[in-house]
Amino acid sequence: MISILIPAYNCNVTYLVEILLNQAKRSTIPFEIIIADDGSTENFEQNRLLNSLEHCTYVRFDKNQGRTAIRNWLANEAKYSWLLFLDSDTIPSDDQFYNKYISVLKTKTQYAVFLGGYTYRKSSEFNFNLRHQFGSKRESVSAALRSKNPYRYVFSGNLLIDKAVFLKCNPAQIKGYGLDLVFSGALFRERVEMLHIDNPVFHDGLEDNSTFLMKCQETATQIVEFEQQGLITVAQSRLLSTLQKIESYHMSGVLRTWLWLKIPFMRFFLKLGIAPLLWLDFYKLYYSLSKKSKLCL
Repeated sequence: MISILIPAYNCNVTYLVEILLNQAKRSTIPFEIIIADDGSTENFEQNRLLNSLEHCTYVRFDKNQGRTAIRNWLANEAKYSWLLFLDSDTIPSDDQFYNKYISVLKTKTQYAVFLGGYTYRKSSEFNFNLRHQFGSKRESVSAALRSKNPYRYVFSGNLLIDKAVFLKCNPAQIKGYGLDLVFSGALFRERVEMLHIDNPVFHDGLEDNSTFLMKCQETATQIVEFEQQGLITVAQSRLLSTLQKIESYHMSGVLRTWLWLKIPFMRFFLKLGIAPLLWLDFYKLYYSLSKKSKLCL
């Protein structure tokens, strides 16, 4: 028995819901679909029509609750013990998506979390190239590779999870970016058994270069705070692992100064979407180093 939960914000989820309904109806397992509209200012009229569909419930909040808070509300509303979370800007990559989750749920009973992963369509739009590059090269990873460092690849936009585990580990009171890392950190501390599988969704809701760069900058500073608060571990984040190595060689000050000189140049080309991902790594590294030293450009 599965509750399919979709937090939505300014996104028409009709097509996603139709796909899920068609796939879930082919199974004999009871299910429901709940869509929580988190204070949208557009597309909510189309989504409201989903209330007329069998198995579907649409609820709209007038005020934005935040990414983790709206998920917590969805989990509490769910009537079944297994929760399938899908972001509103995702689409299952094949017509066996739902069945694959049902299959592992029946056969891999020792696990409390199943993660299907992300994949990305081809794109030629330079204004979205930075996010597309990052997703294609850093997030679109096979289950075999994700399993080697399982807590580094926890994406809440496509996961099947035991309801009790989710409510215990979801950081419902925290807002900001990098919250999947905080969620992953809670799963790690609770020693939750999870399984990565190859069951990806297309992640279609890409931010433009400037917006994504801003999010990366805020995430780079926020994860330093999360690590200091004990909410995440160094092993969960490639950026934190790099910071630890730099500090071990006492190079933080020198590298921060060198990056400070390069940041305007890197920012310009990253916003154009024509810079390599390595530049984005250096960009985030600068802001993490600055956060640690309480200095910022």
